[in-house]
Amino acid sequence: MRITQWHAITAIGIALIVIHGFWNDVFLVDYLTIIILFILCIPFLSRFLKRAKIPGAEFEFREEIESTKKVVKQSVEKSKSKTDGKIRPLPFETFNTRTVKMLLDSDPILALASLRIEIERRLRRAMKHFKLPDQKITLSKIIEDLMERGILHPEQVTALRKIIEMCNKAIHGYDITKDEAREIVYLTEELNTSFLVGYSINFYPNENYKEHDLACEWEHCIEFMPLTSRRTKASCPIFGHNCPGGAQKASKCKILVE
Repeated sequence: MRITQWHAITAIGIALIVIHGFWNDVFLVDYLTIIILFILCIPFLSRFLKRAKIPGAEFEFREEIESTKKVVKQSVEKSKSKTDGKIRPLPFETFNTRTVKMLLDSDPILALASLRIEIERRLRRAMKHFKLPDQKITLSKIIEDLMERGILHPEQVTALRKIIEMCNKAIHGYDITKDEAREIVYLTEELNTSFLVGYSINFYPNENYKEHDLACEWEHCIEFMPLTSRRTKASCPIFGHNCPGGAQKASKCKILVE
């Protein structure tokens, strides 16, 4: 298809030059000739023109980053206000950025692709935990459902959507600098602090819970575990919710706290 277009444009350009030449006693290089020459150069210039930025477009990422900063800040403040500061921010990452940061210098686009995958992985795991309907629903619908259930508050939802959108733009070929990619990752880390201890939507065990000064590998998300009217063998001896580790894990913890 590209070869056909190139031949067609070249043929049209040559024809125009011939016609213009026959219509003048002496062939002059005037504005019309320059236009014709430009038409001939289009096939060669197109590869560069496609990469050129429309004036002002390069600021879109910057504007979106600045907008997301405000939303992330609001999200963190909202989480703190809900508990009057009684529950501390989670020292455990809801969205893990360690691998993402390792990719930033070598390939910022791949880093954001990795971040996008990490966010979706956590959200789909949360969807499964809360038994949300239809495993094939879109990521946007998962986020909306989690908000409707009160698991995510609106500020977190807005921040997540903005971060995901920026990752998507980078993945689909929009030019982004390393510094911009680094700021998007940083915003995700800031958003992590809006998840308080016990209320993380990361439903994987935290192997480093002792370093984070937590009681066990499930404390970061324990408030989202089932809570029965009467305690059972599977009930956490500290928090009361059913332990994801089951009765055996709860029994071990009971011995430690007694």
